[in-house]
Amino acid sequence: MITTPQEWSECMKYSPNGRYLAVGGHDDSVYIYTVSDEGQYKIHYSANFLHSSGITALDWTLDSRYLRAIDQAYGKLFYDVE
Repeated sequence: MITTPQEWSECMKYSPNGRYLAVGGHDDSVYIYTVSDEGQYKIHYSANFLHSSGITALDWTLDSRYLRAIDQAYGKLFYDVE
């Protein structure tokens, strides 16, 4: 169960390798969860309040190392998941 975001989640995206789930919240934060082989989710990384508004889009690189997040103000930030 994912309960970390303080407001609703606008977007969610699994990494290409299936090991991570990125969640973009309207609390201006990005949350990355590790997905176990049993389907359990555990918080891996969170970037709180780095964006100026809610997250509207998430994209992974093919190697699942980097995540791009875009917010409502069209701000774009990149995250190194490892």
